[in-house]
Amino acid sequence: MLSESKNKAFTEFIKNSSKKEIIWMSGFLSGIISSYGILKKLRNFKEKITLVYGTETGNAKNLAFLIIEKAKNKNLQMRLISLDQYRLIDLKKENYFFIIISTHGEGDPPSSAKSFFNFLHQEKDLHLDNIKYSVLALGDRSYPFFCKAGEDVDRRLHELGASRLIPLHKCDVDYECQAEKWFKKIVNLFENDKFQEDSIKRHVKKKKISGTIINNILLNDKEIGSNKEIYHIEILIKNPEDADYEPGDSVGVFAENPSEEVNKIMNFFHKKNDNNLKNSNNIFNFFYKKASIFNLSKKVLNKYSTLVKKDIPHDQEWNLFDLLKNFPMENRNQAKDLVRILDSIKPRLYSISSSPRVHDSVIHITVSRHKFKIDGNIKYGYCSDFLSKLKEGDILSFFIHKNYLFKLPDSDKDIILIGPGTGIAPFRSFLYEREAIGASGRNWLFFGDQHFSSDFLYQTEIQNWKKNGLLHRISLAFSRDQKEKIYVQNKIWENRKELFAWIENGAYVYICGQKRPMSIDVENTLFRVIEEIGGTSPEIFIKKMKESGRYLKDVY
Repeated sequence: MLSESKNKAFTEFIKNSSKKEIIWMSGFLSGIISSYGILKKLRNFKEKITLVYGTETGNAKNLAFLIIEKAKNKNLQMRLISLDQYRLIDLKKENYFFIIISTHGEGDPPSSAKSFFNFLHQEKDLHLDNIKYSVLALGDRSYPFFCKAGEDVDRRLHELGASRLIPLHKCDVDYECQAEKWFKKIVNLFENDKFQEDSIKRHVKKKKISGTIINNILLNDKEIGSNKEIYHIEILIKNPEDADYEPGDSVGVFAENPSEEVNKIMNFFHKKNDNNLKNSNNIFNFFYKKASIFNLSKKVLNKYSTLVKKDIPHDQEWNLFDLLKNFPMENRNQAKDLVRILDSIKPRLYSISSSPRVHDSVIHITVSRHKFKIDGNIKYGYCSDFLSKLKEGDILSFFIHKNYLFKLPDSDKDIILIGPGTGIAPFRSFLYEREAIGASGRNWLFFGDQHFSSDFLYQTEIQNWKKNGLLHRISLAFSRDQKEKIYVQNKIWENRKELFAWIENGAYVYICGQKRPMSIDVENTLFRVIEEIGGTSPEIFIKKMKESGRYLKDVY
């Protein structure tokens, strides 16, 4: 029993905690209880079960919380813990060990899992014969190092003597089905025939929303020399209840293939008199809205190679029309097989730049049209090119992607927002929201791009927020407006004393934008500030900030 004062404090603490925070506390307490030998009395299993996650953008964490909640409904007692808070010395003591881990960059583990990852691969004389484990790997099949971090962890645990209970499950962007199968197998391990189908799919399934474009505005001034194309896009939601989002969330956009490219594919089959496709009412729509026809994956190329019985070189990017033209199918019936082997179009995430309190029934996104060269030819990013060409009245299909790791703090807390380029998007949402609720906490914005005159995104709004006092400080860095390039990290260093004073006083730090090199350069500069101005270990300082939820990143 708790004393009256402790009971009052405990009740108030629980009352002010979110559902996810309570679930985390429950897992944390389970670990403590387990160490006292009490947990064994609470379940039928003699060995402890641990679920850990390593996340960068929040998907692994969100999924871990869903699974732990479902496990509790099945009376399956699991300890839940993030890998950046996991005590590595406890690994040898684990019995059942389940891991959800994402992959980033060139096959790297997420930052929250690096210590665990390095420990597995560098620790000598590590024997894990007592562990029974399984890995759920999250990734994006359109990238070359698909789920590599999960593969590496799965392989290394096996090399160290751990027993693989369930084979590695690799999940693409739409991870619902694989996550559901993995969860079912875990429950079956402990409940066998008692398990009834009660999937997590309905909890993580994204609701597809239809919206109408009401504005698509180029924010850069091309006439005075901007090298960029960044668009402000406004989407009117038909059903207002569908626009259920919070500042920090994103939209997942399903792009559509260019009609001219789809027509080339359709004409190819028409010329071959392929009745299997020509007479299908749905085939154009399939290639237009469903099938991924650009930058075909190795999996598709291998299957197509088997289909046509020809070797296809993998040292170049293939789109479907060029593949059909260079390696035509001899048998008409193979067209049906082609439809089956193609990947589906993957959604792409864009931070929401509006506030639900201010922009009723309308969602804003900020999109950079990605441009690059291949063999001297200019190419554009698949989804950003599609979005840049949308016109007023066009219909867009998307879903809301919740990001529980990138949220505003209490209204009285100070925030430091570091978001060059399109990294400004969620911070525009933050500032509109704070203005609407009359937040008393101070706001400091670091923004940068190439030129003040042509690339100052949302300039009028930002300057107005400075005038009316919503923005207490603005630090701007326009890299090409002087001989020496100046970036946001230079502005951080320039303001290091006051910046550290804000942080030491409890300010929350947010970083959004490109992971490489921006977020890395910014973080390195913050480490310097903490070490030189704060006189303390930046690693320990930042770790404590992360643990208290005061250091948050949304980078890509």
